[in-house]
Amino acid sequence: MRVLIVEDEPIIQKGLVKMVQRYPASFSAIYTADDGESAFETIQRLEPHLVLTDLRMKRMDGLELCERIYREYGHIQVAIISGYSDFQYAQRAMEYGVKRYMLKPVIQQDVHDMLKELISGMTGNIIPVHKYVDWAEQLEQTIWMLQREETNHLLEEGKRSGLFEGLNLIRMEAVLNDCLTMIVERLERRGWKPTSQCREEEGTANTKMEAMVAFAGKVSGIMAELQLNRKGNFKDPIEEAKAFIDRHLAENITLEEVAKRVGLARTYFSALFKKMTGETFVHYRIKKRMEEARKLVAIPTLTITDIAILVGYEDYPHFTKTFKNFFGVSPSEYRASFGIE
Repeated sequence: MRVLIVEDEPIIQKGLVKMVQRYPASFSAIYTADDGESAFETIQRLEPHLVLTDLRMKRMDGLELCERIYREYGHIQVAIISGYSDFQYAQRAMEYGVKRYMLKPVIQQDVHDMLKELISGMTGNIIPVHKYVDWAEQLEQTIWMLQREETNHLLEEGKRSGLFEGLNLIRMEAVLNDCLTMIVERLERRGWKPTSQCREEEGTANTKMEAMVAFAGKVSGIMAELQLNRKGNFKDPIEEAKAFIDRHLAENITLEEVAKRVGLARTYFSALFKKMTGETFVHYRIKKRMEEARKLVAIPTLTITDIAILVGYEDYPHFTKTFKNFFGVSPSEYRASFGIE
């Protein structure tokens, strides 16, 4: 979704741009103009979905701009942001289809409320932001791990689950582009960026199915490029996690820390770890600690207390109890079997 901000005061213009950028549903493009005439040229060239405009400007004021938009681009949603509380201005603006009139100075919440209202007017429904954010995050994770089957399943789920129900084609395309942007940004944070064009030009699809097919094609292209880029050098995140746990047995590292280390979300990492290893993160760590402890018990120069600390147990009784649960004997009894007192 594209937004045009029309404001002749540079500082206010920059402030409005930042407020719009911070709205939870990101926009594919945010354009700016200093007056009504240049704003209308931008509208003719790029046709934004939303226009936020001041009233008093040189070279075609905000009211004239609203009138021209109303006559020639009736589908574009318009809001007025002005420092003039003249009711006549507001009344005339409403005649030109303006949905919202706000007085300066405006705060971020004002702008976000206004955006929510305008988007609602375009679609008849607002998609809950967290739903498609979660969907995009899951897609990025399966893309990163080159899990094509799981990726295709998520794409099919997006079609069937009603994720885009109630959205018109324009808004659906905007949401899909938001998802692609989030996916690429998360991949960049992992240290890799696709070189191919990862955004669709909005308005190219004739149906929602075509929009979804185009999105799936972009996702497939990203996966293909990532696979080619790795050339067999991919580090399995679960193997990487296990190696990290093994190197830090003496530390009480958390599930969150390990998940962050391998670049996966906590809940996704937990479920994937269980699926790939057959055991939970906690059980795996305890098992590795006990295996290491059994090796150390055979070293005569180490006390049982030393061994407990080396494998991450400050509580000696807890260590001995856990050891016995695993091996059927206490650490001292196991050591005695080697003839070590």
